[in-house]
Amino acid sequence: MIYKEFLEALEEVELDLDSAAEALDLEIPEIKAWEDEDEIPISAEKWIKKEKVEFAELHNTNEDENFEDEEENDLDDEESEDLDFDDEEDATKK
Repeated sequence: MIYKEFLEALEEVELDLDSAAEALDLEIPEIKAWEDEDEIPISAEKWIKKEKVEFAELHNTNEDENFEDEEENDLDDEESEDLDFDDEEDATKK
Protein backbone atom coordinates (compact mmCIF):
# COMPACT_ATOMS: atom_id res chain seq x y z
CA MET A 1 0.00 0.00 0.00
CA ILE A 2 1.34 3.41 -0.88
CA TYR A 3 1.00 6.60 1.18
CA LYS A 4 -1.79 8.02 -1.00
CA GLU A 5 -3.85 4.83 -0.57
CA PHE A 6 -3.24 5.03 3.18
CA LEU A 7 -4.59 8.59 3.26
CA GLU A 8 -7.64 7.54 1.23
CA ALA A 9 -8.26 4.65 3.62
CA LEU A 10 -8.00 7.03 6.58
CA GLU A 11 -10.62 9.23 4.95
CA GLU A 12 -12.91 6.25 4.35
CA VAL A 13 -12.90 5.38 8.03
CA GLU A 14 -13.26 9.03 9.00
CA LEU A 15 -9.86 9.26 10.72
CA ASP A 16 -7.02 11.74 10.34
CA LEU A 17 -3.24 11.67 10.65
CA ASP A 18 -3.47 12.52 14.35
CA SER A 19 -5.56 9.40 14.96
CA ALA A 20 -3.20 7.27 12.88
CA ALA A 21 -0.15 8.64 14.68
CA GLU A 22 -1.70 7.90 18.07
CA ALA A 23 -2.79 4.39 17.11
CA LEU A 24 0.55 3.53 15.55
CA ASP A 25 2.54 5.25 18.30
CA LEU A 26 4.32 7.50 15.79
CA GLU A 27 4.74 11.21 15.20
CA ILE A 28 2.91 12.84 12.28
CA PRO A 29 6.17 13.79 10.49
CA GLU A 30 7.16 10.11 10.57
CA ILE A 31 3.93 9.18 8.82
CA LYS A 32 4.28 12.00 6.29
CA ALA A 33 7.78 10.69 5.47
CA TRP A 34 6.11 7.57 3.99
CA GLU A 35 5.11 9.73 1.02
CA ASP A 36 8.71 9.48 -0.26
CA GLU A 37 8.80 5.70 0.12
CA ASP A 38 7.41 3.04 -2.21
CA GLU A 39 5.33 1.33 0.47
CA ILE A 40 4.04 2.16 3.94
CA PRO A 41 5.12 -0.10 6.83
CA ILE A 42 3.29 -3.43 7.07
CA SER A 43 2.11 -2.58 10.60
CA ALA A 44 0.37 0.56 9.31
CA GLU A 45 -1.23 -1.35 6.46
CA LYS A 46 -2.55 -4.02 8.83
CA TRP A 47 -3.85 -1.35 11.20
CA ILE A 48 -5.77 0.58 8.53
CA LYS A 49 -7.27 -2.62 7.13
CA LYS A 50 -8.45 -3.56 10.63
CA GLU A 51 -9.93 -0.08 11.04
CA LYS A 52 -11.79 -0.44 7.74
CA VAL A 53 -13.33 -3.73 8.89
CA GLU A 54 -14.37 -2.27 12.24
CA PHE A 55 -15.77 0.83 10.55
CA ALA A 56 -17.83 -1.32 8.18
CA GLU A 57 -19.18 -3.38 11.07
CA LEU A 58 -20.17 -0.26 13.01
CA HIS A 59 -21.89 1.29 10.02
CA ASN A 60 -23.57 -1.85 8.72
CA THR A 61 -27.25 -1.10 8.24
CA ASN A 62 -29.82 -3.73 9.01
CA GLU A 63 -32.36 -3.66 6.22
CA ASP A 64 -34.93 -5.42 8.42
CA GLU A 65 -34.96 -2.48 10.82
CA ASN A 66 -35.54 -0.07 7.95
CA PHE A 67 -38.29 -2.31 6.63
CA GLU A 68 -40.10 -2.18 9.97
CA ASP A 69 -39.90 1.61 9.98
CA GLU A 70 -41.37 1.71 6.48
CA GLU A 71 -44.22 -0.58 7.57
CA GLU A 72 -45.01 1.72 10.49
CA ASN A 73 -45.07 4.71 8.17
CA ASP A 74 -47.37 2.86 5.77
CA LEU A 75 -49.75 2.07 8.62
CA ASP A 76 -49.77 5.70 9.70
CA ASP A 77 -50.64 6.72 6.15
CA GLU A 78 -53.45 4.17 6.01
CA GLU A 79 -54.85 5.38 9.32
CA SER A 80 -54.90 8.97 8.12
CA GLU A 81 -56.57 7.85 4.89
CA ASP A 82 -59.22 6.06 6.95
CA LEU A 83 -59.84 9.25 8.89
CA ASP A 84 -60.22 11.18 5.65
CA PHE A 85 -62.65 8.57 4.39
CA ASP A 86 -64.76 8.88 7.56
CA ASP A 87 -64.89 12.66 7.08
CA GLU A 88 -66.10 12.20 3.50
CA GLU A 89 -68.79 9.73 4.65
CA ASP A 90 -70.03 12.19 7.26
CA ALA A 91 -70.21 14.95 4.67
CA THR A 92 -72.33 12.83 2.28
CA LYS A 93 -74.75 11.89 5.06
CA LYS A 94 -75.51 15.55 5.86
